Amino acid sequence: MGPETRDDELELVMVRHAESIWNAEDRWQGQSDVPLSDKGRDEARTLGGRLARLELDAIVASDLSRARETAEAVVAAQRGEGLPASLVAHAGLREMDLGAWCGMPHAEVISRFPEEVDALARGEDRPIGGHGESLPRFEARVHTALGEVLARARAQHDGARRVLVVTHGGCIRAVLMRLFALQGRRRPLEGAGNTSITTFRVRGDAIRALVSYNDATHLPSTRSHEGLASAPRDPNDRESLVGEAGRTRVMELLGVRDPSLLAAPPDDATTLVMPASRRLVRYAVRAR
Repeated sequence: MGPETRDDELELVMVRHAESIWNAEDRWQGQSDVPLSDKGRDEARTLGGRLARLELDAIVASDLSRARETAEAVVAAQRGEGLPASLVAHAGLREMDLGAWCGMPHAEVISRFPEEVDALARGEDRPIGGHGESLPRFEARVHTALGEVLARARAQHDGARRVLVVTHGGCIRAVLMRLFALQGRRRPLEGAGNTSITTFRVRGDAIRALVSYNDATHLPSTRSHEGLASAPRDPNDRESLVGEAGRTRVMELLGVRDPSLLAAPPDDATTLVMPASRRLVRYAVRAR
């Protein structure tokens, strides 16, 4: 999952759920409880195979079924390897409440709610979908929930080293936005793909660094796009970098001044960015 951690560090592995029925239909989900598609169940089993032997002190998931089903596939794979895996659900790890947007096709929301879509892109403190969450309130909820998850893992496992959280794309984005102080930036991140793995380094009660982002190389369908759930929209707006050059480029594009916020990538790890859009697509992902 990443380099060896120091004695005072813990690794937080965040995974976006597998494809849901509404993902396949290109609909906004929010907190609607939408199950996995048949393809999503296959993705979850593939993810389970990848993580089957990974030492985990805790497995926690959003209580929405698409995240819970994905996590259950990991638990089943670990038990198949003789590991004592179990799952805890946490409602604080749900996706953002999108109010009236839930269930609507993406294109319809953009057409009917252009001002709200723009407000969300700018990170304004405005309820989404009329009665949903604002982005600042959502991000605060996610960080509170993650703090509870990490504290519980440390309390239950002396010397806890690694925690797996299966959640939603918005939750992963919320962690990155705060870590890199990107609030107010318009779309600095391509969203995490289904079952993609994002890893953070935690010290004490704070997330200190991004180790890798948006790694879905376990899915055969993504390998032609270098580990992405989907290729960047503009094929001319992409730049692939290897090793330390990736960290340097991400710092430049996102305006990150502190290099410690990005763990040094292995020499053979690839980072993908959209330079014209100043957007991170993936970070420090190694080929499988």
